[in-house]
Amino acid sequence: MRYQPEHKRRTRDRIVRNAARKFRAEGLNGPGVVSLMKASGLTVGGFYKHFRSKDELLADAIAQGFSDSSERIRSSLQDVPCQDRWKELVRFYLSTEHCDRPDIGCPVAALATEIARAKPSVRKRIAGLMKEWVEFMPGATATQRERNFFVIFSAMAGAVSIARILNEPAERQKALDSMRDHLLHSF
Repeated sequence: MRYQPEHKRRTRDRIVRNAARKFRAEGLNGPGVVSLMKASGLTVGGFYKHFRSKDELLADAIAQGFSDSSERIRSSLQDVPCQDRWKELVRFYLSTEHCDRPDIGCPVAALATEIARAKPSVRKRIAGLMKEWVEFMPGATATQRERNFFVIFSAMAGAVSIARILNEPAERQKALDSMRDHLLHSF
């Protein structure tokens, strides 16, 4: 039976969305192709009808993770004045909800060390997606906003990563709150 091109695109999108969640939840080396295809209700035999390699799926899945996370963040920023958007971004990123849900949160907080080991083409694509947040950063010039982005984003991703290591909810909250307060009062 022949499928319409739209069916193939929807199937590919479903695989990418499922992979985005599974990679963030289990790490880049956690789920294999069999597991990813099964999560999408498909057999492993169909993988190469949609992707040239696992690296292609990996790049698309991480990009989808950024897209998912960005959508949630951007929608929460719509009614916030431009100059305060970075503060709301910090509050959202350093929330317990974001920390406790790596499967739907920022891919950097969940996968930074693993992304750093990915092929250069994957890293380049992800770096471009990360830098989309520069526009929200404080600073009078593009150079200042970019510098502040690297400081703020690195601090937030690091704080979430550390908080996820901590077993006690009170310690997790303290780590998140400490970084949030520090960032909001430092810029």
